[in-house]
Amino acid sequence: MYKLTVTYDSNPVPDYSYQCSDELEAFKDFLSYVDWGFANEYSTVNLLTPTGKMYTKIFYREGRKVVEK
Repeated sequence: MYKLTVTYDSNPVPDYSYQCSDELEAFKDFLSYVDWGFANEYSTVNLLTPTGKMYTKIFYREGRKVVEK
C-alpha cells in the first residue's frame, strides 16, 4: 500500500492523506504536486512505499523555492 500525505506549514496532522495499491498511480499523484498549495510558508508532500522508502518534496512560498529530497 502506498500512502501520500500533504502537510501545510507545521501542522502535526497531515492536511491530506491518500492510500492506494497501484504504484504508477501513487507516483503520478506524488509528481503532480508542483507548488505550495494553500500553505502560508511551506508545504511538505510525502510518498511512503510498501518497502518503507519515503520520497519527500518541500515547497517554500518565499521566493518560489522548491526543494526535493
